[in-house]
Amino acid sequence: MDLRFPIGAGDADRATDIFERLLEKSGNGTHHLVINVVVDDRHHALTNLRFEQHDDSLHISAYEALKFCRLLATGLSGLTGGIAMRTFSADSESVRCWKIADGDPLPLNRAETFSAYCYNPFTREIKAPEPGVQYEDAPVIHF
Repeated sequence: MDLRFPIGAGDADRATDIFERLLEKSGNGTHHLVINVVVDDRHHALTNLRFEQHDDSLHISAYEALKFCRLLATGLSGLTGGIAMRTFSADSESVRCWKIADGDPLPLNRAETFSAYCYNPFTREIKAPEPGVQYEDAPVIHF
């Protein structure tokens, strides 16, 4: 079954700007981004992106970044969903989350991130937090 995703005028440009802000705010480390967009009650679109960033370099797949931005643009067109960023550095592992609502990725605070990350939206079950993972306030990435 093919699904068509609506993208409004300007959503692709906005998605690119927001994606650039995500990269700017991610900091140093290895990052795993996941975006989930709710199309309807039965359909979710999901993609992920891994990248590595250091003070002077960024290692990222252009193809995977394009897929991520395309789905982000879809979410910004008025659908709902969420973004999670897991960051691995030499001595820590952290998670930050945003909810997509009313065409904006809104940052979740540490408690909201903990709740969102420990909840499975597909099964509606609560899962135990992962040991050693720090749940952090997400930075503002919309404008």
